Amino acid sequence: MASKTPRVIPEPGMKPNLQRDAREAFKVLKAGGIVIAPNDTGYILISCSAEGIERAFIAKQRKPGHTLGIMATYETHEQLHILPPEKFEMTRVLTQEMNSLLGVVAPYKKDHPRITALTPATLDRTTKEGTLGIGILENPFMREVGRLIDEDGRLIIGSSANLTGQGQKFRVEDIEREVYNSADLVVDYGLQRYHRYRRGGTIIDVDNMRVIRMGASYEVCRERVRQWWGVEFPEDPENPVGGPRSANGLATPSPQNAVLA
Repeated sequence: MASKTPRVIPEPGMKPNLQRDAREAFKVLKAGGIVIAPNDTGYILISCSAEGIERAFIAKQRKPGHTLGIMATYETHEQLHILPPEKFEMTRVLTQEMNSLLGVVAPYKKDHPRITALTPATLDRTTKEGTLGIGILENPFMREVGRLIDEDGRLIIGSSANLTGQGQKFRVEDIEREVYNSADLVVDYGLQRYHRYRRGGTIIDVDNMRVIRMGASYEVCRERVRQWWGVEFPEDPENPVGGPRSANGLATPSPQNAVLA
């Protein structure tokens, strides 16, 4: 289904419309194509078909052994992962109540119909040592695409829309030509929210409560896990929380944030 130049939406003169644009993306995904889609942590390259996933793998110049992730709704995370109720409660509060960015790695149900429908090659690229990674969709557009995919019984599989090792792309115009041209549809929603982090999303091995990747807004997730579940994750050295304490125990404002008298 690939075209030399992908179709771009919204078309010139039109503004984003979540339901309309999500339906367009869903049509392309259902037909086996590739979509470049907006995600708060950068643009992503996604597909639902083995052929599309293979093209995405080649376009990214992904090396053998590197995985692609599943990007899905919270409901899909509940369907496919094997975790005790208290762990699901934690991921629910973090993502659904508090809107934290979170990728979850955990054991999965190998006999679930949505898993058994994957080809052996796709399964090999999305699982590792009995675990499956799911990036829980956080922005309204991708949640709507995820809802449509859930109704259809498929899975969204993909990765960041960039050449392997070249970093997140937060604007469509920054995506490498090889990756851009591999898509059938590009949903251009402009500069993405967490561009200042220059990172993907946070990924946690929830089964073992281990941080796999410190991503955008990781320090917020870390503080919430510490406050409500008493679990101490490592501090992000690039984004420490708080600052020097004064004699009365209050944080001392940095010079650039101090109010001028």
